[in-house]
Amino acid sequence: MRINFTKKNFTRAERKFGRMLQELHIPFKTKVLINGREVDFLIKRYAIDIDGHPQNTDKNVFLAKAGYVPLHFYNKEINQTITNKLIKL
Repeated sequence: MRINFTKKNFTRAERKFGRMLQELHIPFKTKVLINGREVDFLIKRYAIDIDGHPQNTDKNVFLAKAGYVPLHFYNKEINQTITNKLIKL
C-alpha cells in the first residue's frame, strides 16, 4: 500500500523516511497509537519516532514494557543521511 506523505501530516524528515521505506519495500505502519501514545513509524516491533527534540524517556520505557523497541531519530539525522545517500547514487 502506498501512503501519500503530505506536508500537512508529516514533517520533511518523516516524508523522506517513509518514502525510503516504500522504495525499499519495507512494510510499515505510520502514525500508530500504542495505548494512547503515537509513534511515527512501526516496523514489526520497532517503534520509531522522528522529531526535532530529545527523546521522551517515559515514552521509551512505556514502549519497551509494551514489547516494542523504541528508536528515536532527529529530523537533522534523517535529512542529512538520506540526502547524502541519494547524492552518492
